[in-house]
Amino acid sequence: MTEHGVLLRFTGRDRLYACRGGVFLPIDRVLGARTLERRDAVLASPRVHLPGISVPRVLRAGAYGVGERRQLWMVHAATTLLAIYLRGEPFHRVVVEVDDPAGLSKIINDALPPRGLPPGRR
Repeated sequence: MTEHGVLLRFTGRDRLYACRGGVFLPIDRVLGARTLERRDAVLASPRVHLPGISVPRVLRAGAYGVGERRQLWMVHAATTLLAIYLRGEPFHRVVVEVDDPAGLSKIINDALPPRGLPPGRR
């Protein structure tokens, strides 16, 4: 987490699996973050990976879906995941495996500006 947004870095083989080294999510695009059980996250995800890889219960990585439903995934075998919801393109949701999804979700949500306030009043 930076003052300007959320920086996700993928290392090692994850760079290959996700087809990218990471992604920067500007804070003004982040709607919120929450934890999701893997099963629920997969059910709410598009099935088509472009480009990506999916091995059930082992690895789900890369971009899934097209247009406004497009999602970025980098998940190995974890059962509880961090989902970050976004406005705009290229992704509407990023789903990742992290050590403490609940803690990181709270950090991201606490960093978001209050809703409904004019820009100069935040």
